[in-house]
Amino acid sequence: MGVRLFGKNLLRLFKFDLKTHHKAVREFDNFPKWLDNLKYEIADEIQSVKLPHVLNQFESVQAILETNKSVARFGDGEFNLILGNGIGFQEYNPELARRLREILTTDDDGMLIGISNRFGRLDDVDAQVRAYWRGFMSAHRQELYKLLDFNKIYIDTCMTAHAIEVDDHRTEACRADIEKYYNLVRQIWDNKDITIIKGEGTEKFTHDIYDNAKSVSYIYGPKEHAFREYKRILAEAEKLPKNRLIIAALGPTAKLLAYDLHKQGYRVLDIGHMGKAYDWLKTHEDKIIAGQFFAA
Repeated sequence: MGVRLFGKNLLRLFKFDLKTHHKAVREFDNFPKWLDNLKYEIADEIQSVKLPHVLNQFESVQAILETNKSVARFGDGEFNLILGNGIGFQEYNPELARRLREILTTDDDGMLIGISNRFGRLDDVDAQVRAYWRGFMSAHRQELYKLLDFNKIYIDTCMTAHAIEVDDHRTEACRADIEKYYNLVRQIWDNKDITIIKGEGTEKFTHDIYDNAKSVSYIYGPKEHAFREYKRILAEAEKLPKNRLIIAALGPTAKLLAYDLHKQGYRVLDIGHMGKAYDWLKTHEDKIIAGQFFAA
């Protein structure tokens, strides 16, 4: 090694803080020990973590099949309204927010209340959906926890969009799951007289999930801001015979219909996305983008 090169290397060496370097090496050596201890630290912390009890989607359908209860489901849209924010197709209204809060917290045993099963694990949905719910829960978890009953069993709000949010619905296993799931769902109204309350002008589906009902009639509300016409829609529904199953697909307003009509002796199922999800999964051969589905 020449004198010049030796001098350059010596200068580089003097630039290093050897004590800091030695400390870093020792910390790296301790890394496996830190990892081993970390699992115990997490386990201790988990003892204080609360999660609401939410049935999975198959169990949620079974609960609807095996009882004569009405259903009101709460997702991020309803949560946003309760917290004082409008959503794309429903403006904020303090009375609507108050009623939604009332229904979410009801102890009426004749109601099945749904919440999104997104408070804990998210391994059953794709990366886009995981990112959305992580952000939403990070911002609102503590506010929502104040509204939830941790002794209550909820059904899964996302049951109405089964398999829409998975990584790929085209795999053989997923297609078999879809067939099994929606065959079970269709038993809910099989050979029954039903009335569907939905947004006016919504498209007719190529694959109609309700085609096994005995008869189908419709009551229409506006596609947007349906709460403005709530009293009119409720009055029309009150003319129906009480042995007729009512399907409500009208956004946040459907929760009020389900609750108020249930109080009068009707059975109402707030299952808004169900027909749309069934049709999409039957007709879309390409990858489904969850954001496009919910925005359409």
